[in-house]
Amino acid sequence: MRTTINREYALRFLGVAVLFVAFAGWFVYDGRIGYPGENARVAPVAERLAERTMREKITAADWVNTAKTGVAPLDEAFREAGMKPPAKIADTFNSWVSAGDPRKDNLEATQAALLVPPHSADDIRAQFVSAAIGLLAALGLMALVAWRWLTALTLEDEALTVTVAGRARRFPLAHLRAVDRGQWEKRGILRLRFDEGTVTLDAWHHAGIRPIAQRIFEIAPGASDATP
Repeated sequence: MRTTINREYALRFLGVAVLFVAFAGWFVYDGRIGYPGENARVAPVAERLAERTMREKITAADWVNTAKTGVAPLDEAFREAGMKPPAKIADTFNSWVSAGDPRKDNLEATQAALLVPPHSADDIRAQFVSAAIGLLAALGLMALVAWRWLTALTLEDEALTVTVAGRARRFPLAHLRAVDRGQWEKRGILRLRFDEGTVTLDAWHHAGIRPIAQRIFEIAPGASDATP
């Protein structure tokens, strides 16, 4: 009897790894193209509104006031330029108004807020950090699958052999001292204690574990009820 990697386990973990790679690609795109591109598109519009703020004395409270037309002048100005107003600007102005912050009526503060790019250097840097984390997570998952794929257990009449990346370790069944079945029924995990060390059988990681476990119960019925 010899185990192979559980196909369902491998496909699930590799599927999640692919998702992490996709997320990493999206983060890299935002960091290199998306965020800088939005900053570049918003900048000339924001500069015109900043000039208009000082020229027409339009405060932050005025920019988000919907009383006259039902639409905030800030929204109208950006829509005329073919884009939505950056959430950072609108959120800043609305927070000033709702909190009664004095900056809502301050022209210089309003102008400065308009000139803040939608995505700061820290925001862009965070995208690359997130991409790196996603790639590391993907590599970790792929490494786990590779480790399981390179690991095989073979049960013969006299011994259980554990082979990892071509290196085999033999555990004679005569040296089996205890079998921990505490997680076997619910999780398919069986721990065997030999004189040479402990071997864990996990049916989620490898196909063919259950026949091996059943054979061990038959070969060593006395040990099957013991707990390490």
